[in-house]
Amino acid sequence: MSPTRAVLLDFYGTVARATRWVSFDEVLAEHGYELNPDAYERWYNDGIDGMEHDEHSQSRDTYVAWQRERTLGMLAETDVHPGEYEVILEKLRAGSATRTIEAYDEAAQVLRALRDLGFGLVICSNWDWDLSEAVDESGLSGRFDAIISSAWVGARKPHPRIYARALAEAGVAAGDALFVGDTWGPDVEGPLAAGIPAVYLRREGHWPDGTCPHDAPAETGTPVIADLRGLLDLVEGAVVA
Repeated sequence: MSPTRAVLLDFYGTVARATRWVSFDEVLAEHGYELNPDAYERWYNDGIDGMEHDEHSQSRDTYVAWQRERTLGMLAETDVHPGEYEVILEKLRAGSATRTIEAYDEAAQVLRALRDLGFGLVICSNWDWDLSEAVDESGLSGRFDAIISSAWVGARKPHPRIYARALAEAGVAAGDALFVGDTWGPDVEGPLAAGIPAVYLRREGHWPDGTCPHDAPAETGTPVIADLRGLLDLVEGAVVA
């Protein structure tokens, strides 16, 4: 592996996850409805990954309004009566306010080891406007040189703009960085297209990654790790403190 000066990390599913969070499906089920999983992907995941949304990233208010529009669009694809929309939206808002996001068990230790070895650390995530607050909630405040959310950049991974912003914040060229994440399209294909070496994180029991073809890691020569400790095996001289 070429010399690395900075490690760029996805946030959710990579360094932290929700241990308590009221999901869209749970709220709909309370009202006797369900959403086709394909619809959720189109409105919130694969369907918007890679897109630019500058007009919605002018402020927190414009971004939150866009999130609301997308949620209403999803609801329109269900049998939910329009008269219940606002009740459901309020339950989703309340559920987000009471979520619990925690760092993975090994995250703090590995981040400390990488920092001790002199690597810059940057979060680069497809997230909402409150990514800094989510990082704080996970207990990882102060661990990173910069935090980059797609909501602020106006472009979602795998759009090249968000990687360019992360590299600029890290102060390194693409070939001097390493990107680590748990979703193949945004965290491996996108970085590789931008010239950034990538590592694919595949945790045991992790939710399925529909963006990863079965043989993709082997075909691209991309290292696969089971948790963040695997990073230390990829960095010459790295030893957990």
